[in-house]
Amino acid sequence: MPVSIARVLARGFCGLCPSCGHGRVLHAYLRVVETCECCGEPLGHIRADDGPAYFTLFAVAHLVVPLCLWIEQAWAPPMGWFMVVALLAASVLTALLLPAFKGATVALMWRLRLQGDERHDDGL
Repeated sequence: MPVSIARVLARGFCGLCPSCGHGRVLHAYLRVVETCECCGEPLGHIRADDGPAYFTLFAVAHLVVPLCLWIEQAWAPPMGWFMVVALLAASVLTALLLPAFKGATVALMWRLRLQGDERHDDGL
């Protein structure tokens, strides 16, 4: 029985193997493991490319920008310090979320049996 897409995404977001949910999908921050150490599922052939970066930046922007607007309107902090703190917060949040989105993207691609090398003929 195939694993549901929601479960696969949750496993990947937590950094777990999309097949068994026990092994790790990533090692060395963003490198996909060749095979799961628990179930032996091959994952190294999946290429997520730029998708995780786009998803991460989308999420970070939707978290940081409204928060910054609210803080600026509520307390009017000095702009220099405010920009430093906002940029630092966005950078840290990006660094923390990027592996989670990479794992979720790889897991979804595994579930949909994609490898990342698919070509689309756009008729040109």
